[in-house]
Amino acid sequence: MADNRFAQVKEHFEKEPPKRQAQVRRKKEAAQKSPDSYHKKGRFPFSLHRDVRYDKLEALVDYHKAKSASDYLENLIIKEWEKMQRKLRS
Repeated sequence: MADNRFAQVKEHFEKEPPKRQAQVRRKKEAAQKSPDSYHKKGRFPFSLHRDVRYDKLEALVDYHKAKSASDYLENLIIKEWEKMQRKLRS
């Protein structure tokens, strides 16, 4: 046996055969699956804090006279996207 503690540990681990890990195949699925109705309609879940969703967003929807919160957000994203594209082209 070696005088060095590290060498002793190394010898101990070298004597054991290498352990094989079982391969587990997992499906690539989201942690929380959205309802099938979202996929049928082409919709996706979107999470906001309660005060943002029910106070601020609803006030913006009313102010801009949008049909719904999702309609307002979709239009807002499209406008911002177009603005970004114009800046990138310049």
